[in-house]
Amino acid sequence: MLHFTDGGNSTVHRLFSTLAGTWAGPGHPAKCGDGVHTKRYQYCIGNPYGFGWAAKGFTHDIKAAESAPASLAINPWMSEPDTRSGKKPEALAGTLTATELVVGTAYEIYRWDTVLDAFTYDAKYKKSSFTATKATHVYADETSFPSNGTTYYRVVKA
Repeated sequence: MLHFTDGGNSTVHRLFSTLAGTWAGPGHPAKCGDGVHTKRYQYCIGNPYGFGWAAKGFTHDIKAAESAPASLAINPWMSEPDTRSGKKPEALAGTLTATELVVGTAYEIYRWDTVLDAFTYDAKYKKSSFTATKATHVYADETSFPSNGTTYYRVVKA
């Protein structure tokens, strides 16, 4: 699990089982103590500005088995406008790095900007195609996305 807090610029990597607080399971909020930040609760994801994510795969992704691991670097990455206080979002530039590619294999890079469209492999979502010449491929997306939005990428065998 990875998480940030609104005031931080470092990613915290933790197993869910090691986070402070208690959780009754799906559909129930985590309880992180009395809401006061103390050393005991420094890693619990608190409200309203803490957030985290974990990815194990996507249940409706028909090409998941054909995909390559990929990571996204964004620029700027160290800060962004506080849209909750009325500041306007800014454009982020994304650079995707695909790894564990098979040399000589053709791949396609897809991008979706909504949850509803994600992992729909229509041609309108294809951003690029390439044939791997080494195990890693870097793709700098020419189209930015807003800092208050969502964007998904997937690198799949063609």
